Amino acid sequence: LPEFGSAHDLAMAHVVRTLHSCARALHSLGERASVLLHGACIGSGLEVPAAAHYRVASRDAWFQLPELQMGLIPGAGGTVSVSRAIGRHRTAWMLLSGKRVTAPQALSMGLIHTITRQ
Repeated sequence: LPEFGSAHDLAMAHVVRTLHSCARALHSLGERASVLLHGACIGSGLEVPAAAHYRVASRDAWFQLPELQMGLIPGAGGTVSVSRAIGRHRTAWMLLSGKRVTAPQALSMGLIHTITRQ
C-alpha cells in the first residue's frame, strides 16, 4: 500500500501489476486450480477465484462487484476473469448494477460449477 500512486511511469506500473496478478497466476495453473467459495465474495474476493478452472461454492456464498459504485474499476483482473467465466454481458450487468448474486444464481450464470451440500 505505501507504493500506491508512487509510480512515475503509469504504463510500466500497469505492466508490473498485470505480470504479477494473482488471477493470472491462478489461471496459469489450468485444470490443477480449483477453489471453494463461501460467504461474501466481493470485488477481488470474486475476481481472483473466477480465474480458477473449477469453482465450488457453499450455499451461503454470494457474489458482488460493487467497484463502480465507489468510482473504481475491478482491479484484480475481474474484467477478464469474470468475463471468461460468465461472458461480457453478464459481467457488465454485475458491474453496472452492483447487485448481489446468490449461489444458485451464480450456478445458473456459470460463475460457479457446483454448490456444496453442506
